[in-house]
Amino acid sequence: MLNRHVAFCTLLVGTPLLSCAQSTAVPAEGAPAYRFYVGVGAYTSDHEYWGSRYGFPSTHPLQLTLGYHLRPRLALQLSGVSAATKGSHAGLVPQTSGPALPYSQTYANRSTSLAALARYTFTRTASHRLQVDGLGGFTVHHYTFDGTGSYPDGNAPGGFGSYDNHSRTTDVYLTAGASVRYRLTSHLEAVADGMVSTNLQGLRDVTQAGALGLRYTFGRR
Repeated sequence: MLNRHVAFCTLLVGTPLLSCAQSTAVPAEGAPAYRFYVGVGAYTSDHEYWGSRYGFPSTHPLQLTLGYHLRPRLALQLSGVSAATKGSHAGLVPQTSGPALPYSQTYANRSTSLAALARYTFTRTASHRLQVDGLGGFTVHHYTFDGTGSYPDGNAPGGFGSYDNHSRTTDVYLTAGASVRYRLTSHLEAVADGMVSTNLQGLRDVTQAGALGLRYTFGRR
């Protein structure tokens, strides 16, 4: 009887320790091993790419991302991207009478976007290398333009006119999209994001964007 009593007490004391050991050795399904992540990727959108369609040089900006896991399948992230083009032109303008006259112009454009998004993982098994996420949140876009120039103008004093234009525009967009991640190592993933954004001031103004890069996770729970 004494041996049975000792064995029963030992079992009661040992059960919590056994459960703790099992929970430590085998984490809950889907729980993230790391909380924070950072990412960098090649980025393109109608905002940060001007190209020949606008008469400006094309840009190839990089997007930087910082994220934090709130839950195993839910994370919040901030992403920022900025691109700029600038240049100058000069030449001669033919005149109906007399010699050609010179003109000149300079320009500088900058486009900056900051996105605050929630990332929800649809894939239920965290051990799978391939993961599919949904993205949703808001994007703030800021655009600046500065341009100066001079040109022949017979009605202006000295026969030349000039301009000095500056503009600043800030818009807020509702953003949604999808993402595919593939785990390369325990810390490193390849990530492809595709998003659409609509201006809250004019819902018909829809912008497409995409990013392709790498994401590194760190910071144990």
